[in-house]
Amino acid sequence: MNTARLTKVRALAITAVGGLLAGAVAVLSPAQATEDASNCKSKRVTVYPGDKVPPRLRLGEVNFDVTVCPTQDAAGWSTQASAATNGTGNTIGYLLESAALRVNSTAENSKTQTATYTGSFTVKDCVPLTLWPCARTHRVEVGFALIASKKSGKVSLVYGGGIKSTMPRGMALYRTP
Repeated sequence: MNTARLTKVRALAITAVGGLLAGAVAVLSPAQATEDASNCKSKRVTVYPGDKVPPRLRLGEVNFDVTVCPTQDAAGWSTQASAATNGTGNTIGYLLESAALRVNSTAENSKTQTATYTGSFTVKDCVPLTLWPCARTHRVEVGFALIASKKSGKVSLVYGGGIKSTMPRGMALYRTP
């Protein structure tokens, strides 16, 4: 009877130690994930479609967001794009929409992770103020690359400007509001 009781106590002790180890691993895993996530940086590339001639009014803004994690493969960096027309764009009759961001290529060497992107959006010629109906749609593409240092975590932007554009005559893309 004593031997059976001793075996039962040992089994309970082994189970308890196993449970403690599993709990420690569960606690350490999120901590490691948080540490990796804290190394990630949000990078935003913004363009402002507007008039070429003074006073160079801006019609809204288009944002291309990338979460850059220097220690992860650049193909896995998350992306998002948005376009917003401002009051000036509404008054003139231009509507900015359909923003998208596509990864063109990724590369890695011993020191950096690199990804090149094409951001796109549309500009529609519409009836002022109502922004409906719209007569023409113009597609605009913008290229850029992000380079992340694996060691320092510093992220550099290489802006390529407009790639392909059918923007209305008299309109330009700006990088400052």
